[in-house]
This record gives sequence, structure tokens and C-alpha cells, in this order.
Amino acid sequence: MDLLFGRRKTPEELLRQNQRALARAMRELDRERQKLEAQEKKIIVDIKKMAKQGQMDAVKIMAKDLVRTRRYVKKFITMRANVQAVSLKIQTLKSNNSMAQAMKGVTKAMATMNRQVGAHGDIPKTVATLRCSVGMSPRL
Repeated sequence: MDLLFGRRKTPEELLRQNQRALARAMRELDRERQKLEAQEKKIIVDIKKMAKQGQMDAVKIMAKDLVRTRRYVKKFITMRANVQAVSLKIQTLKSNNSMAQAMKGVTKAMATMNRQVGAHGDIPKTVATLRCSVGMSPRL
């Protein structure tokens, strides 16, 4: 939609938007996992209640449901870990890019300084001239 109005998102805006989406996905996965864990506890209570009543067929069905629920909890934990890994990788890439930009600025500053000071061959001549003007011997 932004492209229709001529505004294109910068890489920083896209990065921030993607990081927010990843954080939102992690929160949603956590919420779903917590719901499944609550359901697991409820199933355990129901299994115990049905076992006391002697309804073994219902207990078997609920036990299968319990195993399925635990498997889903594991899957949600794995999915969250994968999303978090992607988020950390993006953060690392952002840090590396910031470092590269800083080094680029340092390189430009050093090149400018070298141009202002002059070529490397002029420095010994300047030092020799200063020694002569101070009264020191040109060679030490």
C-alpha cells in the first residue's frame, strides 16, 4: 500500500516490523502452549476421576488425548525456539551491519586525515626541518 503513494519503507523500518512480528509470534506460541498445559492438567484430573469410577474405556481415550496434548506442547516449545533463533540471527545481522557502517566512517576519516597530513614521504622531511629549526642535528 505504501508503494501506491510513493513511499518505500527503509531497511530499518522493515527490520523493526519483522522483529515485532517475530516477537508477536513468540507471544502467541507461549499463550497456546500455556493453554495446552492447562488442558493437560485438566485431562490428568479427569483421568484420575474416571479411574476411581472404574470407567477404563474413557481412561484409555483420555490417556491418548493426554499423550497427544504433551506432543503438541513439545512442538510449540520447538516452534518458539526456532522463531527465537531467527530473531537472534536477524539481531546479529543488524549488529554486524552497524559495525560495518561504523568502520566505513572510520575509514573515510582516516583517509581524509592522511590527505590533510600529506604523503608518507613528506613526514620525514617535516621532522628533519623541525629538528634543524630547533637547533638539533638533522640525524640522531
